[in-house]
Amino acid sequence: MRTKTSLAALAAAFAVVVTGLTGVVPAAQAATVVPDGSSQASAAASCWEVKQVKPSATDGVYWLLTPQLRTPTQFYCDMTTDGGGWVLVGRGRDGWNWDGDAQGTPAQIASTVSGQAAFAPKKLSTATVDALLGGGRVDALTDGIRLKRATNVEGTAWQDVRMRVRSLASWSWAFGAGHPLTSASFDGQSYSGSTSRDFGTTSTFSSARLQRVWTFESSANGWVRGFNYGSGVNGSTASTSNLYATATGNATPFTQVLIRPRLRQADLSFDSIPDSGTGAVTALPVARSGSLAQPWGVTGTGAGGTGELATEVQAFAQIGNVMYVGGNFTTVRNQAGSQSVAQSYLAAFDATTGEWISSFRPTFDNQVRSLAALPDGRLAVGGEFTTVNGQGRTGLTVLDATGALSSSWTTVVENRGTSAKVSVRGLDVSGGRLYVGGVFTHLVRGTNAAYARNAGRIDLSTGNGDAGWNPNFNGSVAALDVSDDGARAYFAGYMTASGATTVKKGVAISTAAGAAVTTPAWNPTYSTGGASYQQAVKQVGGKVWLGGSQHSMFSYDTTDFALKDTGITKAGGDLQAITGGLGDKVAYGGCHCGDWNYSGTTNYDNFNPGTTSVQWTQAGKISLLGAWDNTTGAFVTTFAPQWKSRGGFGVWAATVAKDGTLWAGGSIQTSVKDGGGNQFSGGFARFAQRPATAPSAPSEAKAVVEGSSATVSWKAGSTNGVTYEVLRNDRVVATTTSTTVSVPGSTSADRFFVRASDGQGNWSASTVVVQPAQSATVLADGATWSYYFDNTAPVATDWKGDSFDASGWRSGPAPLGWGSGPIATNIDVAAGSTRALTSYYRRTFDVADVGAFTRYRLTTRADDGVVVYVNGTEVARVNLPTGTVGPNTYATAAPTTTSATNNPVSVDIPLSALRNGSNVITAEVHSNYRSTPTTSFDANVVASR
Repeated sequence: MRTKTSLAALAAAFAVVVTGLTGVVPAAQAATVVPDGSSQASAAASCWEVKQVKPSATDGVYWLLTPQLRTPTQFYCDMTTDGGGWVLVGRGRDGWNWDGDAQGTPAQIASTVSGQAAFAPKKLSTATVDALLGGGRVDALTDGIRLKRATNVEGTAWQDVRMRVRSLASWSWAFGAGHPLTSASFDGQSYSGSTSRDFGTTSTFSSARLQRVWTFESSANGWVRGFNYGSGVNGSTASTSNLYATATGNATPFTQVLIRPRLRQADLSFDSIPDSGTGAVTALPVARSGSLAQPWGVTGTGAGGTGELATEVQAFAQIGNVMYVGGNFTTVRNQAGSQSVAQSYLAAFDATTGEWISSFRPTFDNQVRSLAALPDGRLAVGGEFTTVNGQGRTGLTVLDATGALSSSWTTVVENRGTSAKVSVRGLDVSGGRLYVGGVFTHLVRGTNAAYARNAGRIDLSTGNGDAGWNPNFNGSVAALDVSDDGARAYFAGYMTASGATTVKKGVAISTAAGAAVTTPAWNPTYSTGGASYQQAVKQVGGKVWLGGSQHSMFSYDTTDFALKDTGITKAGGDLQAITGGLGDKVAYGGCHCGDWNYSGTTNYDNFNPGTTSVQWTQAGKISLLGAWDNTTGAFVTTFAPQWKSRGGFGVWAATVAKDGTLWAGGSIQTSVKDGGGNQFSGGFARFAQRPATAPSAPSEAKAVVEGSSATVSWKAGSTNGVTYEVLRNDRVVATTTSTTVSVPGSTSADRFFVRASDGQGNWSASTVVVQPAQSATVLADGATWSYYFDNTAPVATDWKGDSFDASGWRSGPAPLGWGSGPIATNIDVAAGSTRALTSYYRRTFDVADVGAFTRYRLTTRADDGVVVYVNGTEVARVNLPTGTVGPNTYATAAPTTTSATNNPVSVDIPLSALRNGSNVITAEVHSNYRSTPTTSFDANVVASR
């Protein structure tokens, strides 16, 4: 029998339970972890740290964690090459994407690192690679960037390429943009004066032909994206070939990309978590790169011609759940091409589904260039038309929801200058007025003709032009946007003067009477000494973005017009459209660009991405439309749609719908869908916003620490499909989709929190801290029990009570039983004897003060059926019928010992069943049939508060 021990002593010796008490625990008492990367709880800061901690570590998958990663993640580590410690960030043969989005998942990269199954490229996102750097710079990597390239078709020989980047703060997959290198080498042979776009030798001699890397796309190898060899290396298109080539030379090898950050957990700084827990984190609400399914589009070119100023789509406006699309198209067409309907220049689509609304059928005689939703639900339309629905309407009109001309609107624009050309390219609404920009001289309604040279405004209540507000630009307006506070109007175009005041083709005009240039005046920065027209302008939050000639996309502070963010596309084309995302967190810029965006430069004329000169800070892939983080100004490399446009004219209109969907249009023909595959995208494409809402938070976290392991449990939040992350002290140590998890290596001093993650960059707020309080194991597994196993039952029911004398029973340590599984005491009868159906067990345990704890948890097993009593009161019954049970009562199920052990029975003992001092616990175990091959019994009781 067990020696009586005070509960206070047990409390100090055994378990700890965490409930909701707060307080800061001295760090010296918290769990200490060896960061060997073997588990989430022991995640290392880098593959290099794993190798330092465990020199015998071999190539394979390890858990890594930095403050920027937030959650322990498994990565593949090369622990052999050059001392080991390399982390694999990408692998593949042909078909790499050079944008910043991930290709595949970290798990896919870590699990398939070589061989034919690894040929389809998979790479980590730029954000994940940056997180592996732990806040460090790419150009500070001691060992640079390493490429492991196949050198033969069979994949039996390999080459080691190293490159050190001269100036690069954060990771970029845009190698073809030409990151200048301080050094490069092939199997130890050095080269210098090169860029990541193309380095090494152009020699085709057998001794040197492998010593070249070029990452730009070229007709020489069929525009294949990869880490290509030069013309002296041949390959094939065979699915098994490690060298892919569509023609002679210029093979694209299977390549692994690795880096070796030399980080240690001890050197990293994880933010301490206050007792209130961590706050919610949301991702940047940028659009996905893949387009949404598009049931309808627009095609054909109308009277505007076929040039870049007459693309199929040039304007969007949403009213209710209708998205209006204007441009130079002639036809609406469904995805399959089975339906084509003549509908020129303006059409309506369901803003949610993209379905064409066939009831909206206005007619125009020339292209629509601008649209604006009026406050009363009507649609203002600007362009180069002269008739609408068969009636004379020059340059400007207003339609109702049916497409009919608004009966109260007769205002038109006129050009009484020498050219007589009329074009309305910009519309916006503010303060009960419609602002108009383009090419014209007057706003005319009947006999009321207000002089408004290239820009003006119309009173929406009367339809009259405002003769007292005339910016009087000497050049045409390409775009306009009224500020959020309505105090000024921003214009972009070809103007160099507003009246007698010199301006620079991007100008802010006060909306007060007189239309004066604002003070301070806006003095935009030009990207070139040559052409300097500006074509797009938009206020997004506290910045106004201006884009135009020689590929510039610059932002300025709205308070003083100080230059904030700069970017230039090259090679590519001018910026043509700008819009802001919901919440003003993202700015989008449309262009006829198709290569790279270079951040941190304003000089288009004097930098060459193909040389070693550095006049930019970061490069990212862009194709017709890019996104910028409006807070930081950083180019968002994870948004990189893949599509084609007629003439390469690109995107000339963009807007974000009320549901967050990005609509972008121009001369678009096809696009790559979200999930892959090309689709018809006539004139425009739609892109869903990435999830940017935090999941609902878990609650009521509890944790029980027994021995060296903590069991943490919580109540789930209302958001489905999330992963819960358990934080111990200052970092995540476990993840699960369940609501309970075991955390080994924990102590009574640890502080726990739980939060939810949707896996897409959004985290809930965490629970408040759960802090240790005392508990005790009052009855441990493996204790010694008195037992009775005989074909005659024990005396009446007295075997459950205090007065029963069990000295005649046998005893032994648990588990007791027979058959498979860990059995400490075999109670089986001799071979050939008849087994009893029921075995009985009894022992005592002591509780000094029942009220010292609020919960007494009994854990046992049902193998096959079990009833447990405490001081004669039944507290648990499993796999047995209700009512009185006797020695010949059969269990209702027959689980194996393994199954019963893996599915324990846990119940709370009613406090009323316990008493101070000695307590008696008894159990009867029933078999499902006498010849059952296995049975077992064990139990423990843990008291907690």
